[in-house]
Amino acid sequence: MFRFHPDGTVLDVLVRPAPRPENAATIATWLGREPPTQGVHPARYEQHGEHVAFTTRGRLRDEEIEVRGTWSEGRLALGHAGRLGADAPALRAPGRPRR
Repeated sequence: MFRFHPDGTVLDVLVRPAPRPENAATIATWLGREPPTQGVHPARYEQHGEHVAFTTRGRLRDEEIEVRGTWSEGRLALGHAGRLGADAPALRAPGRPRR
């Protein structure tokens, strides 16, 4: 899961199994501003028009993963190229980062 903050910070946390609606309040505390909870990876995102990009850490091999996204119809579709540039399925996140 990702949380975008207006100052250009994005917080990244792996949630397993897939979260349920009743888990939202707990997950929101993990993605708070300070201090980051263990397992939450902070990064900086760049937004240019409808495009968003940032680099985070992979969970399996602890490698840098490039994430790119595009706003479309009020939703942010995120995908990653991974370390080798292979296409990956898009991930969906509701909302839009505010500046």
